[in-house]
Amino acid sequence: DLTCATLLVVKERKKYVTQMYFIPSDRLQEKIKEDGVRYDLWEERGLVRICEGAKVNYSDVTAWFVEMREKHKIFPLWIGYDRWNANYWVDEMKANGFNMEDVIQGAITMSNPMKEMNADLIQKNLNYNNHPILKWCFTNMSVKTDENENIRPVKGREKKKRIDGVVSLIDAYVVYMRHIDDYTNMQS
Repeated sequence: DLTCATLLVVKERKKYVTQMYFIPSDRLQEKIKEDGVRYDLWEERGLVRICEGAKVNYSDVTAWFVEMREKHKIFPLWIGYDRWNANYWVDEMKANGFNMEDVIQGAITMSNPMKEMNADLIQKNLNYNNHPILKWCFTNMSVKTDENENIRPVKGREKKKRIDGVVSLIDAYVVYMRHIDDYTNMQS
């Protein structure tokens, strides 16, 4: 019910985050009550877009990426995504010229990128512009550690709380780390 699109921009060893959230209009009041947050007020601030209908329209997500490219001149090199229920959207994004990369949602894939993100937060190398929805998602997230000290994000004690923004950011970190040599060479 809550979808997040993330752009991770790397410039001079600093990382900058731009996000947009999407929620369906037919479920808006229910989600405000259930989640205990004012999505309607976040929409007024331009932090969330409300999609017509009972589910998120992924064409709205595509439109945001196109807007970021055309209006703001942010050209993503790769976009990571969770493959669950994403076939149509991935095809649409590719048709709009975006390079899409599947990100498996699990500890093996997400552990090192999460550790990198944590280090960036501690060192103040990650600027997320104090985004209130992302901050809320961070407060809802817990970290699960396996026997090999791999970590992955999980919902905290309140299983209905949203962590979508953090997971989207971790997906961006996964893609960043896959292509870190490419990013490093671009910065030189």
